Amino acid sequence: MSKRLALAYSKKDPAGSGMALEIKDMMGEEFEISDKRCELIEVDREILYINGSLFEGFDYLAVLSRHSGTPNHPIFTAHVSGNFGRARYGGDHFKLSIAIPSLMKEYLISVSKRAEEIGYWVGFEPTHHGPTLDIPTAFLEIGCDETAWRDERGLRAAAESVLEAIESWKDGKFVAAVAFGGPHINDHFTRVELFTRFAIGHAARKLDAEWVDGEMVKQAVSRNGEPTGVAIVDNKGLKGEDRERIEGALRDLGLEVIRVKKILRDELGEEEGEEI
Repeated sequence: MSKRLALAYSKKDPAGSGMALEIKDMMGEEFEISDKRCELIEVDREILYINGSLFEGFDYLAVLSRHSGTPNHPIFTAHVSGNFGRARYGGDHFKLSIAIPSLMKEYLISVSKRAEEIGYWVGFEPTHHGPTLDIPTAFLEIGCDETAWRDERGLRAAAESVLEAIESWKDGKFVAAVAFGGPHINDHFTRVELFTRFAIGHAARKLDAEWVDGEMVKQAVSRNGEPTGVAIVDNKGLKGEDRERIEGALRDLGLEVIRVKKILRDELGEEEGEEI
């Protein structure tokens, strides 16, 4: 039985609107890919502040969106929404949306095939900002400034990658994981997404680690969207006390805790401590 996927964008967002227009030109406003019935949905307000009632009847939500902030370079990014700490930009305090690890990974893989040719980078982002939703959600983005948000080559690459990601997205294809530590765009986690069998959903950056107690760890796992038995930790990207608390909570839940550099060494042959 096919599943319904909403492809939502804000009319206030030039990047999301541009991605949607490219998809509409290629596929129309409603179309079917594999076992997904897809529909483009325009919303009037900024996506960060919407509520889930807009997507009743849908099984999944992919948000076509701009990326703002770091780095100061054109980039394609993916993440899930939610707040490990206080909600500064939409959503609820200490509440996470449900993730779609495999779709996020497929988008990054797809867009990485196109990025270098047009001068873009690719980056996995941690869980951040609103909205907080009870529908499985993935933000698929282009950034990081007005030039990129209106770049026809970038918007076309992003749109093609969204469609390719939906086509490739299959249940059980990857090993779903949660992740902890490091900077906002963590190069280690990006490499995990692009080159290994793991698909990361929720991730807490070092900046948010102080908020990650046992309850938040439990929530990250339970709302990761796919059965999750693995946690990936950036060992050097956490303060000692935060790492001990988070890893203890993960082990209490029965998760396998793996250092990110061990994954990169075992799966890609990268040496411990190698710059990536």
